[in-house]
Amino acid sequence: MATIDFANVHKPVGRATDLTEKIIFTRGLWSDNTGELLTFFTSSTQNSSSKAYYYQVWLSASSACDNQAVFSVAYGHISGSGSVNSGGESSDTPSRAIYSQYRLLCLDPNETTFTHRDTSSTKINNFYVINFDRDKVGDKLDPGNFEISIATLNGGSHANSFYTGSNVSVSSSNSVISLIDDTSDATDTLGFGGIPSNIRALVSGTIDGGIYNSTSPTYYGLVYPDLGTIIIDAQMLNTSASFNTVTGSNIAGDNAMKLFKSISGSALINNSGFTARAVDIKEQDFYFIRVFNRDFNYSNNPTYISPLTTPAEYGKLAITPFQYEPTSYITSIGLYNDQKELLAVAKVSQPLQKSYTGELSITVKLEY
Repeated sequence: MATIDFANVHKPVGRATDLTEKIIFTRGLWSDNTGELLTFFTSSTQNSSSKAYYYQVWLSASSACDNQAVFSVAYGHISGSGSVNSGGESSDTPSRAIYSQYRLLCLDPNETTFTHRDTSSTKINNFYVINFDRDKVGDKLDPGNFEISIATLNGGSHANSFYTGSNVSVSSSNSVISLIDDTSDATDTLGFGGIPSNIRALVSGTIDGGIYNSTSPTYYGLVYPDLGTIIIDAQMLNTSASFNTVTGSNIAGDNAMKLFKSISGSALINNSGFTARAVDIKEQDFYFIRVFNRDFNYSNNPTYISPLTTPAEYGKLAITPFQYEPTSYITSIGLYNDQKELLAVAKVSQPLQKSYTGELSITVKLEY
């Protein structure tokens, strides 16, 4: 059996060449690669202190091992309003921590506030956030292929300080608004050439119908495809969906629960769930290797050498004719770095016979 070092030995002398390319895969983001989610559950086992910051959303109410968390919902406020002081300074609240977390994650270092992509660059001082589980979203959210259904809540008839998460329900009007991003796949790089996707505006519309009033869209927030993060302006949800977001000082508003009840409630109203697709980007290196007739005809396999019964027999071949007409079988190909350290091993589908009378051409695909 023989192993070929194709990275160090062959490339410098022109006997192996490589080709690198990117492969883009899109798939449904939810269970079994489906594109639409119609059932939403929170978990009673989630730590109560963490619920002050976010709610993890699950595919089902089952405790089975294959049940998966798919995204989380949270609420952030630039000044920390709408949540209770956690014991430090007066503004040290979960809502302020969430705002700061996503500011650091999404914005450039010199930016302190989220800003709409509309012509007036309206500031977003408090927001709801959807953050997809990285295992589900893959390399990025697929721009142009997600749609969020938001059910109107019953917050318009309640005092702001009273309308906390436990008092929230879907409005009897059964009104639902749909949100998408403001572009399509045709204008997105999807990672080609290492270029990140552009930040998108979250607007009113549907995947099938496109942007509502495309000449003057209604802007709801921002979409960060590479991060799998959607920022929704709380003020827009107050106006359009009666969220009545609690913004009082040192009040446990439990605002994140409002977004969960709105999304889950929309599926019950008109079977309009959460549609989303994910993008997986894989690098592929192809190595084309030529094995000349004079190479790799002998093997370092112990069975190739006769048993060492005396020092005089050291190195003798087990089969005498192999001294002049050797034959070996190539079973694997090794990838080494410049320090001759083995990094990867490629196995051939079946052993390839090699002798002085034949040459081989082998293609190795490295995917990562």
